[in-house]
Amino acid sequence: MENLAKKFSSLTNSEQKVFTYIYENEKEVTKMKISDLAKKTYTSKTVIINLAQKLGFEGFSDLKYYLKSSKDEKSKGNFAEDLQYNIKENIEKTFSITEVEKYNKISEALIKASTVYVFARGTSKAAGYYLNHLLLTIGVKCIFVKDYNLLTLVSNSLKSDEVVVLISLSGSTEKILEVANIAKVKGVKIISITSFGNNELARLSDYTLHCVSDDTETKYNDSLSRIGMFVVIEILVNSIKEYKNNPQ
Repeated sequence: MENLAKKFSSLTNSEQKVFTYIYENEKEVTKMKISDLAKKTYTSKTVIINLAQKLGFEGFSDLKYYLKSSKDEKSKGNFAEDLQYNIKENIEKTFSITEVEKYNKISEALIKASTVYVFARGTSKAAGYYLNHLLLTIGVKCIFVKDYNLLTLVSNSLKSDEVVVLISLSGSTEKILEVANIAKVKGVKIISITSFGNNELARLSDYTLHCVSDDTETKYNDSLSRIGMFVVIEILVNSIKEYKNNPQ
């Protein structure tokens, strides 16, 4: 599916919904009937067939065959090998959905912003600290708002020439969405780092940088890996460096 992910932006909303489900549940989908997948994704058989054809297959059966034949067998019974496989897969998938042009536009927005504010909650704060530190080292004026009690206060004082970077793996973190809505009303540019697919944070953002994770539901398990986020941050910071050296 990594090779097909680059076509994501050309799909309709319904097709994107199906693609995201398949992307996150490849093994399960290979055993499904088209009607089962339609029911799981709250779409229709027509949407799934159209998706398959846009991805270059004749129909859903061909897509399922592709999933079965291209999926590497995951190593079993060895903790270290399993962990290595998962980390490597999340990194490779995150790279596979990287859109260089989008990173260029975001780099320009961050460089031109009077101030960049980074917001994150829970375990995603680690990614927020990392991004904040790297932006400061390359000369981007940046403030990481890590105090929960200051999130609303700072967002209410945002100005239109500033930019906010909102980090949430699930894309549904309540306090982060509150900041996004305030920024939207104020006309402040919103850049989000969140999981691959459609979620509320992505819908509110001007630009979204997607990462890939085995799971995205952090409400009851905030120990989920953020390795994909760190990959996105590395790409973004290096993109800013390149943009500074070679302005568009």
